[in-house]
Amino acid sequence: MRSVRAPALLATLAALLAGPALAADYASILTPAKPGWPLANPIATSEIAPPPFALPSERGVNPAYVPGLPGLPQGRAVSDDFGRKPLKYDAVFIRQSRVENGEVVIPPGGLAYLEDTWGGEVALRGEQVPVLGRTPTYIDYDMSIAVKENVTIPAGGAVVVGGQVYHYYATVGHEKMFNHSLHVRTIAGTDWEWAFGAPELSATETGWWGNRFAQLYNQGQAREVSPKQLTFDWLSGVRMDRLLYAEDKVFAGLAGAGAEWTVGARTVRVAGIDAAKGTVTLELLQNGAVTGSKTLGPVQGDRLIEDTAARKALVFEDGDMVAFLSPWPNAFEGDTANLKVYGRAFSLAYGADYARDPRFAVYPVGCPTGHNFGFMLVNKAEIRLKPGTAYDGPEGYFKVVVDALEGGAVTAWHVEDGQGNRSINLGGPQVANVDLVLGQGRVAGQAILKDVGRALLTRSYDTAARLETAALPAGQKAAAATPAAPAVIAPPPAAAPAHPVEASLSPALMVAVGILAVGAGAVGFELGRRRKA
Repeated sequence: MRSVRAPALLATLAALLAGPALAADYASILTPAKPGWPLANPIATSEIAPPPFALPSERGVNPAYVPGLPGLPQGRAVSDDFGRKPLKYDAVFIRQSRVENGEVVIPPGGLAYLEDTWGGEVALRGEQVPVLGRTPTYIDYDMSIAVKENVTIPAGGAVVVGGQVYHYYATVGHEKMFNHSLHVRTIAGTDWEWAFGAPELSATETGWWGNRFAQLYNQGQAREVSPKQLTFDWLSGVRMDRLLYAEDKVFAGLAGAGAEWTVGARTVRVAGIDAAKGTVTLELLQNGAVTGSKTLGPVQGDRLIEDTAARKALVFEDGDMVAFLSPWPNAFEGDTANLKVYGRAFSLAYGADYARDPRFAVYPVGCPTGHNFGFMLVNKAEIRLKPGTAYDGPEGYFKVVVDALEGGAVTAWHVEDGQGNRSINLGGPQVANVDLVLGQGRVAGQAILKDVGRALLTRSYDTAARLETAALPAGQKAAAATPAAPAVIAPPPAAAPAHPVEASLSPALMVAVGILAVGAGAVGFELGRRRKA
């Protein structure tokens, strides 16, 4: 009897821990991509906590800004199998740090690395993605739609649903006419306004969203819309649950029945092709015995890559081996199939430990279109740094160094890349933390700068100017610098030297001007984009 009841009891406990069941069938309530289609992703059956500091109110406090370092490159052009060359950016954030008892304290989740991309990463296209200096191939993903019921967002407040953050941004009113702006971002800060605009809810105006909005699978149904708060019957948001990468490309091209490839200790073999049905069967063998098989296809081109069922029908995944029937440019040619086979496959799962450095947890960043927008690695445990000590980021890819404290001020600190290149001194007598924004990508160089760019750049310039003044002869002042006009995005500044700054060459002021140019350009780009919209 015990052996029969134990599994049922465990299942019941798991269901209770997963949270209360949803009251309605959201597979039929949510709006699909096209009428009559099923939802592209399954409804999440459990809630997974988002990373700390995902809300706008929890961002860094007066953070320092560093546009990049040679070992944290910005604007790297990678490639996919079809000639697309999206740009990739390394980003580092420190949020809500403080000075306590002669130490700098970074709370759990306060230090984050972001693989930041200027364009969505698309599955099944052979796109290379930087992962802390390596460039594995992005293969596939798992995405779900999270739903929260009875959600109230007070004016100025925010809530996380799945991997999306809803922020009741503002109410714009004229006499009795009101519309209420709902700002939508990812847990990493990717701002969807550039892609979808901000949902404008209104109980009084026609031609607006009214009480319901749908931006692909970021959707909501409001029952109260007022300047005080927005109350939703339900809100949905996509969550990127898992990313699948592979280190080794074993084969890519047309292959006929009987073709086989070695992947580690196993063999992948084409068991048969039925071009008329649009299918190919692959077998996995070890020591001459078939240990697994899957029939791939047919291709449902109108639903790729967003539709989970259509995409998974093309992918054969087994441990560290993954193969798929490539739909582009054609899945079949005569009696051959267009196949891609990879080895040393690995996953990054939402909320799981980062296997190469378990001090950090992983959070993939998803777009409601089904594209990926990078991944975050955040520290799981509190970090404490005394003067003269450093903390290594994931796999030692960068480090945060506290050089000196005086009372409650961090008078000297810097960030270094894995090659030893270092920023200027980011501290000072008025600096009370080591909060940081580093990078020029979609989040660090656009979304964050759009909101707090002026404060970031003012602090960076003041810090560099103070260093410059301190290096000059007594009584002499540094010349004032004029920021560049916000017209075009300037190129990144020259690499900072790997040794401490030499005052006689005035590098601090030159770095400050570079920072101002990059930041002003990014803000100018965003302002220009809004004028055109």
